[in-house]
Formats: sequence, C-alpha cells, structure tokens
Amino acid sequence: MILSSTIIGKGPVLIILHGLFGESKNWLSIGKVLSDNFEVHLIDQRNHGNSFHHSEHNYVCLSEDLKNYTKQKNINKFSLVGHSMGGKVAMQFGLLYPKQLNKLIIIDIAPKTYDESHMLIFQGLKEVLLNSSSRKEAVEILKNYINNIDVVHFLLKSYYIDETNIPKFKFNLCSLEQNITHVLSCISKNKTFNKMAYFLKGEKSNYITSNDIKDISYLFPLFQIIDIKGAGHWIHFDQKDIFLNTLNNILNNKL
Repeated sequence: MILSSTIIGKGPVLIILHGLFGESKNWLSIGKVLSDNFEVHLIDQRNHGNSFHHSEHNYVCLSEDLKNYTKQKNINKFSLVGHSMGGKVAMQFGLLYPKQLNKLIIIDIAPKTYDESHMLIFQGLKEVLLNSSSRKEAVEILKNYINNIDVVHFLLKSYYIDETNIPKFKFNLCSLEQNITHVLSCISKNKTFNKMAYFLKGEKSNYITSNDIKDISYLFPLFQIIDIKGAGHWIHFDQKDIFLNTLNNILNNKL
C-alpha cells in the first residue's frame, strides 16, 4: 500500500511529514512557498488524511511506508522534514536509510519517550463521534476536554459529516488510540545518523529540553538545535516567515 500525497513544484525533492492527528493539507501553504525551488511531496502518513488505515502504527512501519513511497515514485535522494510524530518518523528513517537523505530536519520533537498526556484528547474525540452533528457542536464538546482552542480547531480539521449524516474523522481514531504507546515511545537506538541533523525548537514549547541533548547527540552526533523565537509546538504556524527562512537556509547550505 502506497501513501497518499500532494506533489507540487519542480527541483530537488523535499518530503514533509505531518504530526499526530494531522494531514498533508496542513502543510500546503508552506509547500506552495517551497515549491518555487523544490519538488515538494506533502505526505499523508498511514492512519491519517487520505492514506490507508492499518492496525499497526509504529516508527519502523511508518519508516517502511516512506521507503515504499520513495521506491514507487523513483526517488533516490531527497531532503526530509518531519514535525512532531512526523519528526520521529524522519529520525527513524534517517537511522535506517541514511544514504537516501540530503538534509534531515526535525521540528520540535526529541527521540525520547513522552508521557501519555493524550488520553483526554481521545476521550473528547470519541465523544465528538457519539454526540455531535456539526462542527460547531464538535467544538463545544472538545472544549470540555482541551483548554487550548487552537488545538481544538486543529483536531477538527479532519472532522466531517459523511453522506449518511454520521460524524467521522479522516484519521483512524481507533488505531491511533490502540497504538498511542508506540507513538509516544522513543525511536530505535541501535544505529546512529552520521550526517548533519537539524532540530528546530519552538521557544515556547517544552517538547525539546536541555535534558534531551544526551539522547539527541547519541543518535545524531552531528546535530544543531535552532530556537525559533516566539513559537510554540506548531512552529510553522506560529512563526511561518521565520520558519521558512530557517528552512531555506538549511536547504541551501547557509546554516
């Protein structure tokens, strides 16, 4: 099974991987800017967007999905950008297939295990499916579980009412909940990536801390952490211009 994607632009190949509960279209505005100089592949990862649903969801199989995608598209070398869950997939892919990568850029995630703070989110999402008949109702339900309205609206980007008036999400809620321990877990640590790896950190985010330097340096001995001022976890939304400038500098060997 091959991942769904949106491909725009011409030039060296750049692949972008979204985070948990996201999809490729979340990155479309970024992709359009980058498509002036790159052939940008915006990927829907398994159990998200328009890609296939599957009971298995971990970083090795997600990396294999990307490997199969590049093989099917005849992509031999490319640069890889991954945000949050997508960043862990990018790290795992880099460890497994380093020769395919020109640049490896990780957005606001470390290779460590994170705590299970998503459980309330799953409860809220399941209630949305049970008790909503419109996006407005879905917003009000999720607000009871999540106190950040931006996160509420982000989660509901995948919400829709099907032709039988049943509320649904494009992401595979059941599989993601069953595999959340895998999603939050650290990546495999039996190899190292001996090329430059760039970690973009949101200044207001706590996803990458000083305590994570040891784990990062063990797997990625050649690394650079770049603070994005004024940004939280969604760096590409919070500080789009700074993010794009930083990304272009990395891709064009100016950092």
